[in-house]
Amino acid sequence: MLQNGARVDASADEGPSTEIKLAIIGPSFFYYVQAVVEEFRRRGIEAVEFDERHSNRAIDKVIYRLRLDHGAFSPKRKHLARILDEIRTARSTDVLLISVEVVDRDFVSRLIADGVRVHLYLWDGVANKPRITSLFDLVSNKGTFDPVDSKTFDMPYIPLFAEATFDAERLQPEGYDYDIGFCGTMHSSRSAILAELLSAPWAKRLRLALMLYYQSRVLLWVRGVADWNVWRLMSRISTTSYPKAQVAEMVAKSRFVLDVPHPGQSGMTARTFEVLLAGSRLLTFNRIAADLLPTSLRPRVRVIGKISEAAEIDFASCQRLPALTPDERYFLSLRRFVDQLMAMMNMRPASDQADRQTSRLASDRLPF
Repeated sequence: MLQNGARVDASADEGPSTEIKLAIIGPSFFYYVQAVVEEFRRRGIEAVEFDERHSNRAIDKVIYRLRLDHGAFSPKRKHLARILDEIRTARSTDVLLISVEVVDRDFVSRLIADGVRVHLYLWDGVANKPRITSLFDLVSNKGTFDPVDSKTFDMPYIPLFAEATFDAERLQPEGYDYDIGFCGTMHSSRSAILAELLSAPWAKRLRLALMLYYQSRVLLWVRGVADWNVWRLMSRISTTSYPKAQVAEMVAKSRFVLDVPHPGQSGMTARTFEVLLAGSRLLTFNRIAADLLPTSLRPRVRVIGKISEAAEIDFASCQRLPALTPDERYFLSLRRFVDQLMAMMNMRPASDQADRQTSRLASDRLPF
């Protein structure tokens, strides 16, 4: 509500009102934002979703990333104006921005002028998207998946999640078909790491499952000019994303799944949660990933500084892991993630269990 010209948050003790209407804006990639929208709807909260980009063609993604979207003929302004009109038509009371890079101060200011509460969640490190800080002073609440940014910018630490598609109880894996699995976009250092893995003598005896992706064959060729490792992997790289169910099956059938996060971030990737919920082990380059997990999950994580360190693993001795406990499953779940988002936005979590387990398994006490 508005009081004396200032926005006043409803008390968290009042819980989610039937009058709450939520709009969620973010990039439409790998269906993560859509999963969050569906979870809010399951809780009886009216929610609509908007892709912050007018188009997800590879060339348009490049234009947005390089900030070439401000010209007189750029569709950005028209697209954001259309979103604003639809939010007004829907009479949304709250807008949640998830990992945005197209949304700007003018757009957020217009929402606030309409009496809308705007919240922000960061799905990437500030070092990778420094322009996001221009919104910090405007939003009602903000949170992040990155524990370092959480401390630096004084905002709640909210780790990511895995969808039920990756749940071992649903997948029911019996044995392992692969020793190391990997699924991901060929960004940053991933091409060098995977090329080294494929050429390493010690890895010749291993069964590998590689699902490699890049958004455009043309852009991939361009990248290959500067990165010979991309050419070495070219025949294995798809420009069509893999179905989620297929990725989940590969993850569940791999003894270890390789995790190579973006440079400039310390938060646990979504893959971390997917691997653990599927009952597999994580082989990660995130040096603090194990420390960020509940103590009972840490033995399921192997941290490495270079891929050659994986040669020390006795893959044959890695048998099926025990089933996860209810508390562990909750920590890894989309339900816990949305519980924490609701707490950040001053909405009551879905249950007393959420209050108790969120505090115990996902506390703000960080390992540094």
